[in-house]
Amino acid sequence: MGILPKLNAHLKIVAERDGNIQWFVLNYIPSIVARHETAEAVVGRFNKVNDEELELFAPTFVKMVETGGKLKRIETPLMFHYVFVRGSLGCVKNLCSQTNGFSFVLSHLDSPRYLSVTDQSMEAFKTVARYYANQIPCFSTEEIDLEEGDYVEVVQGAFSGLKGRYISKKRGRSGNLLIAVTQDLAATVYAVKADYLRVLEFAKNSKRAYDQVEAFIPRLFAAMRVYRSGGKLDAGLIAPLVVFCRRFDSVKFDNAKFEAKLQLLLMTACKILGDADGFRKAQASFSKLAVNLTNRWTKALAALCLSVMSCDAEGIAHGREFLPESSGGESKAQAELRAEYEYYLADRS
Repeated sequence: MGILPKLNAHLKIVAERDGNIQWFVLNYIPSIVARHETAEAVVGRFNKVNDEELELFAPTFVKMVETGGKLKRIETPLMFHYVFVRGSLGCVKNLCSQTNGFSFVLSHLDSPRYLSVTDQSMEAFKTVARYYANQIPCFSTEEIDLEEGDYVEVVQGAFSGLKGRYISKKRGRSGNLLIAVTQDLAATVYAVKADYLRVLEFAKNSKRAYDQVEAFIPRLFAAMRVYRSGGKLDAGLIAPLVVFCRRFDSVKFDNAKFEAKLQLLLMTACKILGDADGFRKAQASFSKLAVNLTNRWTKALAALCLSVMSCDAEGIAHGREFLPESSGGESKAQAELRAEYEYYLADRS
């Protein structure tokens, strides 16, 4: 996966002092007795019993596995048996001294003895790890909106490996998807029951692009709440963000106002996913186009997204000033935006 070289780029040996709070690289290999116990559970119990506040970072990624003839997605450790625990040396030594599966990773240098990471390097690595965690291998047909013309691959069942163009947005009573497969000069249409698909290529020149962008905003709001709380996105939140970013990464609109809005949404989604390259690209475009945002509602949307991305509570409060006085004539989208401001400002108080 290429993750180890990226980790090594962020690892820096720092001086170990008993009272210093720092990130330590640890092994976590559960004992046979507690092989199903997570690192989170062990650290949580340790903190409760010892009245400590150790912080754990144990990144994961999603892979597909087949059990009982069915495919499903499971989370597995990104760093094999390596995890990161933030605390004082004495406290982390106490954790590792117990029979719980934790042990230090030793440095190859004479001093210091234990491998540790600076806070700054750890924040950079968290972004890298979040990107890997949010790259789900296949999409559930319930999680994403396919567009007519998308080139997809079925990954399970009798039609596993079938590749073709998705041609139907309407589902029949069977719940099947219609996929056209071109063979030589003819195209055969298959009605496929598929729980998981790979999207190999997105349809060009979608006729529903404007509608798709607007429909994405409520899904982005849900992901923003989890991101702001420091929580972990589940696949149902990740999938729409990934598909949106891939579908609209290179789409251009002949409307500067709407293009600015699109780049704002792309920038926010990429930030949440940990896609640093995508974020920088969208940020550069948005910076050039932001002057075109003149509508009060769109300004309020921009202020909310930018403030949540930067964890700026004051920015959210100032952003609410763009909202007009509440009235009964608001659209559903406007009401949803107002509700998001109420959510964040209530949380702040």
